[in-house]
Amino acid sequence: MKSPRVLQSAQRWVFRARQTSFPSLNITKVCTISTRAAADELSFKESFKAELPCVFTDTPASPTYTLPALQKWFKQDDDGTSSSLSSYLDPYHQWMFPYELMKPTSRGSESITLFHDSLSNSQDATDRSLAEAVQSAISGGFHGQQFFQLHAPLKLLIKALEFNKAQRRKAYPPIQLYIAQSLLPDLPRPLQNDVPTPEILSRVGRGDIYSSSIWLGTEPTYTPLHRDPNPNLFCQLCSSKVVRLLPPATGHELYHQVQMTLRGSGNSRIRSTEMMEGEERELLHGAVWENEDETGSTEIQEVTLRAGDALFIPKGWWHSIKSERFDGNLNGSVNWWFR
Repeated sequence: MKSPRVLQSAQRWVFRARQTSFPSLNITKVCTISTRAAADELSFKESFKAELPCVFTDTPASPTYTLPALQKWFKQDDDGTSSSLSSYLDPYHQWMFPYELMKPTSRGSESITLFHDSLSNSQDATDRSLAEAVQSAISGGFHGQQFFQLHAPLKLLIKALEFNKAQRRKAYPPIQLYIAQSLLPDLPRPLQNDVPTPEILSRVGRGDIYSSSIWLGTEPTYTPLHRDPNPNLFCQLCSSKVVRLLPPATGHELYHQVQMTLRGSGNSRIRSTEMMEGEERELLHGAVWENEDETGSTEIQEVTLRAGDALFIPKGWWHSIKSERFDGNLNGSVNWWFR
């Protein structure tokens, strides 16, 4: 079994939150359950009943192994260190998806301008229409805005991956483009069939799927601290993500401290646009991902999910998720909220 690894300090480059006296953090590992199928199901049922998180590692017993998308949607690049979308997805390049576009504070405008120009100057009419979609999204923003939303075909993600690969040796940050929380029922039927609901979910709780989403984008990806109204099974399909979790009372206290600092009242139960940029984004990141101390007063659990792993997040547990890598490569996950 693979052991969860603590996120290294070199990967805390994205944010520079202002100095704030949040509690220091003591990092522990999420419980890894057995690799035997029968024991997996028993441990999962016990974790569900006790409302404690657990992780399935990359073995045939992991729920992620039942998903055809794990093998069909991705291919290893020639360099052996990154992945891209496979030719299997070629018929769906024009399928529309909701995107999030993040503009880093350092040289982010230059990256987006270069990306836009590369699309605009293409001989392909489809590429030029993608450039128009990007321009329309960012031109409607206010001064200093970092977070944008748009609808565009899957091909936009493919072009962003190609652009990031070409720019990797230069000083510009990668294009951060994320198909985030896109509903599985909105996928083409063949792609829906590639992410069937794991059978194990029918044997816990009421077996009722509340909602489900695909998460597909360029690294770094990031979701700030929040909680879900229902239990969550999160499956990693491509590359890796680091998840930090806090139990309901502890997470609520930490989130409340952030909101008090902001003198606001955020909505903790959804992945809202307010938490995706500006001071709230920085403070939430600082509270969860900085200020580590082995003797810290706040216990926080962490796990690194590789392709094939799965994580059970109980109802009400606070969590923040970000990609382990940050160099513009492909990252993919899928999840189900259930009851």
